[in-house]
Amino acid sequence: MEAGDEHLTAHELRARIEEQRALRATLINDRATADNEVAEARERQRLRRELEKERYANAAVRGEVLSLRGQRRTIDNDLAENMPGAPRPTEQKRPPSSSALAKSTVTYASNVAKHEFVWEVQGLSWLEQQLTQEGRECTNSNIFQVDPTDGYSTYMLVFSPRGGSLKHKTDDRFEMFDDDLCGTLALIRTADNYGTNLCYRFFV
Repeated sequence: MEAGDEHLTAHELRARIEEQRALRATLINDRATADNEVAEARERQRLRRELEKERYANAAVRGEVLSLRGQRRTIDNDLAENMPGAPRPTEQKRPPSSSALAKSTVTYASNVAKHEFVWEVQGLSWLEQQLTQEGRECTNSNIFQVDPTDGYSTYMLVFSPRGGSLKHKTDDRFEMFDDDLCGTLALIRTADNYGTNLCYRFFV
């Protein structure tokens, strides 16, 4: 009982009861509206994930197209022996001379691709709770490409605030690693049959 109810007349009490009943009907409608809003929010979240997956798939296909076009240009320019993925050492030799020092140079840095990627994670204080709600232990960046002529030169960053599992929900091409691996920050490359050589730095 609220303070002051003991001083109300029977007529006033009946009026208060009707007010509360009317309020309850309004609140029930508000609850139904809130339920619909939650359902719509979940659907938007699902659609965002689906949109991301489609974008990832298109990025992969786009990378393959660029790689094939790069191979075509390399072949047209008669540079097939220097195609990315199959580097061969080049030798530079001087004509032999009895009085000159013989020299041979081998270089392995002619086909090095460089790229800088900035990934910003906002709202770190909410990240763990959000990951728990989504049922995973890490978040991941968008896919980015280092060498536009190589369709397999695509990467992503994965971050786990508690150093937990690095298994993430995204393109299956980035899932080929040990599920038991744990850590805080990892660079993951798209799966292929040949691999590559990497030299990278993290600045946090």
